[in-house]
Amino acid sequence: MTRTGVGGRRNRACARGGRAFAIALALLVGTVHGHATLVFGSLGIDPDPPPPGTSFTLTLTLEDPALAPVEDAVVFVEVRPMPAAGETLPSPSTEAPELPPPLRAERLVEVAPAVYRADFALPDGGAYHLLVRDQTFQWEEANASVVLPLLGDPVGELPFILPPTQVGPRSLWTWIVWLVGLPLLAGVVVTLLVLRSRPAAGATESGA
Repeated sequence: MTRTGVGGRRNRACARGGRAFAIALALLVGTVHGHATLVFGSLGIDPDPPPPGTSFTLTLTLEDPALAPVEDAVVFVEVRPMPAAGETLPSPSTEAPELPPPLRAERLVEVAPAVYRADFALPDGGAYHLLVRDQTFQWEEANASVVLPLLGDPVGELPFILPPTQVGPRSLWTWIVWLVGLPLLAGVVVTLLVLRSRPAAGATESGA
């Protein structure tokens, strides 16, 4: 085998290792910075309004500030009675608020890009506090409050905004570990690929 052939084999091995490193780094950065902006949400029910004593389907959509769909989110909705007179609803936050146990809590299923649904059944009439909780990324949460008035009139679309999350200390430490470990792993992979190519190249040269 010529030197050009051996060099080509090594270049291909390095290219494969480089691609693996680039893909892993892109996935890591996407996880660390995946929720660094506001998320705009809209919530609706079907049927609207629901007949008394019947269940309804709650549909939620998520978009980023550029109106691009937010897909593959892990979203929960907790339902509680409205707070007593004089009490306020929790403001949008990146920390779980201290609230009484919910009447219902459901994880919404993504049925289309950025469209999430779940079925609910609630007591007849009244208004309810819905806490939308986005827990897509480990150690991160963004939540927002929505008022759902089941008073016999159509509800329509109820908008809300999820705040941007911060990279917590543990997430940052994980990112640092991977940032150091990925180049080392890529180097080991490339080295192994190059070493595996050498015996084949030596056998070809001996046969020649």
